[in-house]
Amino acid sequence: MNDFGLVFGAEFTRKLRSRAFIAGTIAGMVSIAILVLAPELFARTLRTSSSSIVLAGPPALRARAAGLLSGRYEIVAQVDTARAPLTAAGLDRFGKAAAAVVLGYEPRRLRVDVYARDLSQVGDGVAESLAPLQLALATGTDAAGVARLTAADLHAHPVDSRFVNANAAEIAHGIAFGLIFVLYLSIIITSQSVMASVAEEKTSRIAEVLVAAISPTRLLAGKILAAGTLGLGQIAIWGLTGAVLAPLGLSGFVTLSAGGAHPQLLLVAPATLAIFLTSFVLGFVQFATLYAAAASLISRTEDLGSVATPVILPVVGAFFLAQYAAVAPNAPLSVVASFVPFVAPFVMFTRSAITDVPPFELIVSLAINLAAALFCFDLAGKVYRVGLLMYGKLPSLRQVAAAVRSR
Repeated sequence: MNDFGLVFGAEFTRKLRSRAFIAGTIAGMVSIAILVLAPELFARTLRTSSSSIVLAGPPALRARAAGLLSGRYEIVAQVDTARAPLTAAGLDRFGKAAAAVVLGYEPRRLRVDVYARDLSQVGDGVAESLAPLQLALATGTDAAGVARLTAADLHAHPVDSRFVNANAAEIAHGIAFGLIFVLYLSIIITSQSVMASVAEEKTSRIAEVLVAAISPTRLLAGKILAAGTLGLGQIAIWGLTGAVLAPLGLSGFVTLSAGGAHPQLLLVAPATLAIFLTSFVLGFVQFATLYAAAASLISRTEDLGSVATPVILPVVGAFFLAQYAAVAPNAPLSVVASFVPFVAPFVMFTRSAITDVPPFELIVSLAINLAAALFCFDLAGKVYRVGLLMYGKLPSLRQVAAAVRSR
């Protein structure tokens, strides 16, 4: 047990001080910041570049049209028809507005002239927004009457969903995508750190000294536990980064229930957080053990790429399957993938984050993947024990299997 503690402490300290860990942590923080802030920055860019308009026309008509257009466009100025900017130079005088919308009366009809830098960004949207005003002029009905005529008596009822409205469901999907990305990034970084550590010791022949004094199984366990602990620390740092930036980037960080009486903080749901951490532990152990076993087979650092590619493909495939599960959480493929080792930590977490998964499915998936993690550790331990003492040409799978069976 003292050997295990020494390995864990030394590995933890070395990785914590390594440039790779620091760079990975910072890169993750930057990635989280981009994920959180990008939607708001993108929307702000669209608002300033293609949604700012100058509204021109008779004052009475402008007043009625402004309320309809303001929901989709930013009205930067209102002017008389004679002062409407009809050229790019004229639009530049109003803060580089994207378009000028000029209103006029025709017999029982609204005339709209749009002078835009890019008609594809403005034309159709203006027509849709001003449709109620056209209906009011054509029928002689006031705004309240038009609203009654055009408003459908809509009652939305969620079916097989935990969310009471569309906004809550949309935000949950966004949060699930962000957490899937964090799960993918953390498993990749921590697993590759284990691989790099094993490869370094193997190629420098330090492994020969270590296995002479410490059990290879304890050596492998110490490395995996140290990397996993640091991985959880990285997740905590990234999560704190996302929580701090969320109010700036996500207008829906706090959503309201159907009655609007109390907020629901979807980001910190205890069940979602618990399943996320469990998924990380299971996924990390499954992948890290394979990475370590693969690294123990090389004799030169140049061979690392040839053994890394086969073990990185499953995690990439699991990430894409999780994206599919986010769209169709109850599709047969998503349900089946929830129980498949290496893939299940991603897919089951995604499903549980956006829909109610039956408890028995969670329990069965946990049992299967826990057994898979233990099997992977046992198999990787055998390969690791054999591979550390194998030098020369990269062994074939048949040679590795024969060496493992002989132990």
